[in-house]
Amino acid sequence: MKYLIGAILALSVRRPFLLLALVVPLAIAAALGVPRIGFEDGLRSVFASDGEVFQDYVESSQNFAHSESDIAVLFSTKEELNPATLSVLQDFVLEAQFLDGVDAVLSIFSVRHRDQVSGKMVPLLPSDLNNNAEVVRALDLVNAQSATGARLMSPDKRNTIVILSMSQAITDMAGSSETLRLLDDLAARTSAENDIKIGITGLLSVRDQIIWGLKSDQIRINFLGAVAGFLISFVLFRSFWVTVLNMLTPIAALLFCLGLFGWLGLSINALTNALPVLILVLASSDSIHMTYEVRKQMADGATVREAVTTSVRDIAGPCSLTSLTTILAFMTLYYSDSPIVRDMAFTGAFGVFFAMLVVLFVHPLVFMIGGSIPFIRAAFLPKRKNAFDNLFGTSFFQHLISKYRQYTIGSFVLCALALAYFFPIQTSYRFMENIDASQSVAVVLAQVEKVAGPMTSIDIPIKVPDGASALDPDVLQELAILHQHLQAIDGIRAVISLDTLVKQITVASGETVTQHLQSVLDQLPGRFRNRMIGQDNQSLQIMLLVRDEGSRAVVELVDKVNRVIDDADLKILRPKQLTGFLVMSSSLSSTMIRQLTVSFLIAALFCPFLIGMWFRRLDFGLAAAVPNILPIALVGAALTISGTGIQFTSALALTIAFGIALDDSIHVFNRISLEGKKSGQPLVARTIVDAMVQIAPVLMTTTVVLSTGLIATQISGMPMVRFFGVLCVATFLLALVCDLVILPPLVTWFASNSEKDKLPR
Repeated sequence: MKYLIGAILALSVRRPFLLLALVVPLAIAAALGVPRIGFEDGLRSVFASDGEVFQDYVESSQNFAHSESDIAVLFSTKEELNPATLSVLQDFVLEAQFLDGVDAVLSIFSVRHRDQVSGKMVPLLPSDLNNNAEVVRALDLVNAQSATGARLMSPDKRNTIVILSMSQAITDMAGSSETLRLLDDLAARTSAENDIKIGITGLLSVRDQIIWGLKSDQIRINFLGAVAGFLISFVLFRSFWVTVLNMLTPIAALLFCLGLFGWLGLSINALTNALPVLILVLASSDSIHMTYEVRKQMADGATVREAVTTSVRDIAGPCSLTSLTTILAFMTLYYSDSPIVRDMAFTGAFGVFFAMLVVLFVHPLVFMIGGSIPFIRAAFLPKRKNAFDNLFGTSFFQHLISKYRQYTIGSFVLCALALAYFFPIQTSYRFMENIDASQSVAVVLAQVEKVAGPMTSIDIPIKVPDGASALDPDVLQELAILHQHLQAIDGIRAVISLDTLVKQITVASGETVTQHLQSVLDQLPGRFRNRMIGQDNQSLQIMLLVRDEGSRAVVELVDKVNRVIDDADLKILRPKQLTGFLVMSSSLSSTMIRQLTVSFLIAALFCPFLIGMWFRRLDFGLAAAVPNILPIALVGAALTISGTGIQFTSALALTIAFGIALDDSIHVFNRISLEGKKSGQPLVARTIVDAMVQIAPVLMTTTVVLSTGLIATQISGMPMVRFFGVLCVATFLLALVCDLVILPPLVTWFASNSEKDKLPR
């Protein structure tokens, strides 16, 4: 560490303009790298792994078509569909099917029936849409004749659904986003020219909305975080120029990190969306500690050079340690099986490390150059009191230390109770949790599901015995039995399989069910045919349409389905593991969230150990554990008791917040060490009290700045980002209380073993 301090002093203090000449070109390069940052939703890639559940999902996706590649378009009219509105709808469908990436279209114009004269399958709707009587008759039969079993029109005939199934090759968000833009333009143009309301939704639309929200958030959240940090710092420091100098470094740290992310090709996703503002507020916190020390030294008569030199020697160490504990918290996320979570571990750790270097080198540089300007230097003299300076006096901390046994035992009991409620962990996940219910894509999805039923499904891939055909009568007969059993399960809204078609068709004289079923399948677009029969023609799929009620409900429903399949005593069909995006995400989310919780436990074990090693005091490491585990345990217990459960966002927030919350404890230990060196005495009660009186206003200031910066997440359009901010702020506030109330008694307790005669009884 002394070598790093020496490098900082050599460049920032002795050669400030040389360092400035190095920083400016790097800042320009960073600014050029910011536009290169990529964005991805991470909705599916978060679950990618070599595990059996995800690989089953991949295998099924290659053989069967799934609804996750669908775009649903809802047409709503004030009156029943009539020849005029049907003509508009027909033109829309015709134009939409030629958009890039649209592989197949399903609408009321796709519905077919057997012509009584020719015996051929022909469109149900007449070619002459002006024949009102024929149109009305056909519309009455639309839902009954739908080859996929899905309802395409509401009973009042005012709403109809068009399903655009996207090519597998274009379901990457770069390609589908452009198609969605063109589709939005077509919908807007059609709505403007006619009295028809058109809404667009589906999983692809949800993913596209998430990406749009990520891009918007980065501009709004970081800007608001910087503005809020500036205003709060101004209120607390009560000096415009001190505030300006204090904020330059955090903004530089944000710029450098974003630029570096861009040049390295790193992407921002739903998990890493709050990372830039975290870097901003962390850099703000470390800068405040250094600003306080510089201001204190200058107010005591030191020159700018002396003040900066002293502050670097006293503060660079603990600032480095706070960054290391946060980096360690990020790196524990590498325990996850998910590549995207491991990417976040790397991105977060790398970002915090780089921000630490910016703070350590640039912040002293800012004061060396700013302090050379007379009117800015004058802003440090005389010392203006902080808004929190008078909140805590000597008597408050003397009381805590005099009752250190009671406070210590009470903190252990409270921590044990909180952990008892926190464990066992109750997990929760919904794929729509990153979208507000009030957003258009969510509103339209709810309306679509009222008409067509759920857009999500539990999929049952079924292997047909070798040598048999998926359309053999024996196979279809056993499929019908299983289909009937599955329909009886509570929570399943609809069951779709080949048996759905068998029940709808009317077999002509001299024709077998198999022959007619084959003719119907031949007329279906490939993407819709492959939802019921695999591309290998040796496997079937049953789709159980269900609403996404959360991962716990889905897992319970999967267990029910498995029991029904076991009880069906099948002789021919061989069902495989249940799969589909809903099943895969619900199953893996629980495992992954528990892995993230293990990450927190690893951080909770190693971070206090690192603190003890850094200060070469075992008692400091032991004392750091409870005040920082307790806030996490309290927040986790509250989530469990409220029924919210631990989600991806909360698991990440608690792990990261733990690493950040340790910052205050580290600065407390550093101040105690500095006071001990100043007095030349071993750790005594008076040393702890003096240290707490000095550091308490700084802790209050940094917590307010951290919390205010993360409150900026509340303007996000993504609920989970807002939730992340709330959990972090709650953790920071609780950590502040613990550091002010619990940490002094704990330091006294653990130190008393070796210094009994120096501490109060």
